[in-house]
Amino acid sequence: MKFINWKIFNFKLKQNYIILSVVIPTFREWELLKKCLDALSEQSFPKDEYEIIVVNNDPNSVIPENFPIESNVKIFTEGKPGSYAARNLGLSKAKGKFIAFTDSDCIPDKNWLNEGIALLEKGYDLVGGKMKFFKPEGGDHKAFLFESRFSFRQDRNVLVNKQSITANLFVRRTVFDQVGNFDESLMSGGDYEWTKRATDAGHSIAYGEKALVLHPSRRDFQALINKKKRTAGGMYYSFYKDFSFVRKLSFTLWILRPPITIFKFSGLSFSEKMSLFQARWDLEWVGVKEMISLHLGKKSARRE
Repeated sequence: MKFINWKIFNFKLKQNYIILSVVIPTFREWELLKKCLDALSEQSFPKDEYEIIVVNNDPNSVIPENFPIESNVKIFTEGKPGSYAARNLGLSKAKGKFIAFTDSDCIPDKNWLNEGIALLEKGYDLVGGKMKFFKPEGGDHKAFLFESRFSFRQDRNVLVNKQSITANLFVRRTVFDQVGNFDESLMSGGDYEWTKRATDAGHSIAYGEKALVLHPSRRDFQALINKKKRTAGGMYYSFYKDFSFVRKLSFTLWILRPPITIFKFSGLSFSEKMSLFQARWDLEWVGVKEMISLHLGKKSARRE
């Protein structure tokens, strides 16, 4: 009679019991990634039922010495530039029937995985979770104020537009099998493009109010300018470049309308409202100039 080595059997059983894969692209953010992984190590979700797949998107940025890597964490490298190429590589390595996405500078709440998976198990195909900003040490108040009011409006993204960012997204693996992977040609906006593609194909999406992820605001206004240039490149390649001249003009005028509704915001002083008004309008001009430069072929889309 052949005896079963139950230790090996139980180990293999656990290896095949991964029901959730967390995919995290990173680009020269090892210190921030460590904080993200620390938060993921404290999840209330059973640790032996999920894996974490980190994809380093800069082959020249090596893993620091003594970087803590727990048993359920795997690190791969994707040389093709762009976070969507990195996420696609992560997908190809993932074992879970559910996929969760976040970013390396994010800090998931301890119940993040439980709350997101609970909605998928109710029958939804995608879940876009809540985002909340915090001001990093030494961060600028103006940048924090701006991002708190205007960035990552996940409730509107999900409930109105049927889209979500990948900083807080849960997906059934079968959805990718049906609609394909992220568009690797995009440097920005690929999360909106993919989730819209999925919901347009009939897949349901829920807003995860309790599936919370914390995100640091940009440290200063220049960082917001850099972000605007990057996202403007995503907008350009997603739809703006295919617009007719008349539609380009009308879209540009709409974007550049004075954001006077800011003065209706509650809980802000008049000086804060003025600061937000100027910041919002300045950034819209930055985005329009970026798209015009791309249209005229004077530059290519920014990566960072």
